[in-house]
Amino acid sequence: METIAKRLTLKFGFIQSSYWISQCAINSFAAVYLHAKHFENTQIGFILSFAAILSMLFQPLVASFADKSKKITLRYMMLTLMFMVLGLGLLLYLLPNSFLFITVIYILINAIEYTLNPLFNSLAMEYMNQGVPMNYGLGRGIGSIAFAVMSLALGFFVDTFGADVILPVFLLCYLFVIFSTCLFEEKLPAFSKEQKVLFGITEPSGKETEKESSSLLAFFVSHKAFMVMLLGIAMLFYSHILINTFLINIMENVGGGSSDMGLSLSIAATLELPTMALFILIVRKVKGSTLIKISALFFTVKSLLTMMAANVALVHVSMSLQLLSFALFTPASIYYVNDLIEKENRVKGQSMLGVANIGIAGTLANLTGGRLLDTYGVEKMLLVGTVVTAIGFILICFSVREPAKESEAVVKQDSCLDG
Repeated sequence: METIAKRLTLKFGFIQSSYWISQCAINSFAAVYLHAKHFENTQIGFILSFAAILSMLFQPLVASFADKSKKITLRYMMLTLMFMVLGLGLLLYLLPNSFLFITVIYILINAIEYTLNPLFNSLAMEYMNQGVPMNYGLGRGIGSIAFAVMSLALGFFVDTFGADVILPVFLLCYLFVIFSTCLFEEKLPAFSKEQKVLFGITEPSGKETEKESSSLLAFFVSHKAFMVMLLGIAMLFYSHILINTFLINIMENVGGGSSDMGLSLSIAATLELPTMALFILIVRKVKGSTLIKISALFFTVKSLLTMMAANVALVHVSMSLQLLSFALFTPASIYYVNDLIEKENRVKGQSMLGVANIGIAGTLANLTGGRLLDTYGVEKMLLVGTVVTAIGFILICFSVREPAKESEAVVKQDSCLDG
């Protein structure tokens, strides 16, 4: 089992690396690419916010289908979406550049990409809930390191060759996303009764029937505190997305450029690895609900420091707080939701995280951020972001409660470590 876990952790790291370097190109450098195509900040904000709106529609539908479907696997559904992204990317690269065409294709690519993100987490949790003690945090952290390297490299390439290099890089990276997802599969051995107890694998008794996945409305009604938490997450991520989308504008405001932007993204992503890789040890000492609240505090502090930054170096310092904000929140929220939500609705629960931190936050941040930037400038945009994120922190503190039982994924990893 330990060998299978190590292989799956490496394969998950390959998936995360491939996905996040592609995201670096198509999303983190979106403003750079679209500025080169003569889009204004407000228009860029509209494109990314509309992509987030579409993802809010796609994510619950795909998740609900995945929870209910017995014939079509989650991996097959994801690969179908990936080939759609690759096809759209090729169209964007090959066909003439028109304002409307770029707008529509860019929206669709990012909407599907946003939809895929939480599904990767569900894919990993499928194995972890079957008793495979893979290290989710390490796999996700490997993705952060890959993102860091790509941020540096792409910033250099853009300064050297221009923004037209971004799309070919994205297409090349996306081939690896598809390939890595195809590889993410392991046949689990048959377990004895003693091994099932050791690894925390439970099976329904003959008297029990497998519960059906809830409808979206029933899910919302039965998880009211979770809905408040999602609202808090959306507000928490408002400034996070503002900063990431318009980082080039923030850098230019303090005298920097594309290379500085790439370095800043690289610093943030590199510092994610230690927190994510060691998360399984951290969560054994500190409650998951407490870790989410700590990360929420540092999202707010990071936004405040970015707003106060007077030069490039201070922007880099503020981005270093990724170590205790995004890097801590990501695994903590994944484990928390896996434990909080019942088995038959877990894919839906993970997707709701994506709806909150990508869909709702992305929509509001990109739509209002572009307008605030064009109308009032960088400082006022960041001030609004900080206030919204501070309110999100308060909502998180009131809505996040420790589930009745310890995370299944943590228990199973502990069993393997102690055994």
